[in-house]
Amino acid sequence: MLYFEVMKSLITPALILFTCIASAEPYAVGSTLPRTELPDQHGAARVIDDSVRVVVFSRDMAAGKVVRDAIEKAGTNLFDRNSAVYVVNVTGMPAIIRSLFAMPALRRRPYTILIDEEGVKTADFPGGATYPTVMVLDKRKVTSVSYPTNAEALIALLEPHAAQ
Repeated sequence: MLYFEVMKSLITPALILFTCIASAEPYAVGSTLPRTELPDQHGAARVIDDSVRVVVFSRDMAAGKVVRDAIEKAGTNLFDRNSAVYVVNVTGMPAIIRSLFAMPALRRRPYTILIDEEGVKTADFPGGATYPTVMVLDKRKVTSVSYPTNAEALIALLEPHAAQ
């Protein structure tokens, strides 16, 4: 009997937690992002806080290519001059590929990239596959969500949001 009581006391909180996680919705217009700390590609801690006006997010190489193309056209300070951050979730690639190839390649990039290696902190970020997700923020509150299909569209979404 004690065994069943112990199991019940362990399973009930786990089921509640699973239900909360399973029912989580991606951030949308009106959502507020929590203050989030992620390491950059060099391991330095970076924060998504009230000063960040745009989050550009990707989960795969195709979305990353759109971002790289935008950087090539607009310059390596595209994110900095627009109070933006670029966040990638690398959980979709095998750990060996990530450590041997992806991370060294990301470290060679001349702009800052925030890395989510576990997928927890970006789990509720919308999209990010095939095309990057662009979330425009006002003190971490999402005011718009877009999925630019090319570099020009990404640049157009970022440039009007330059710091004043």
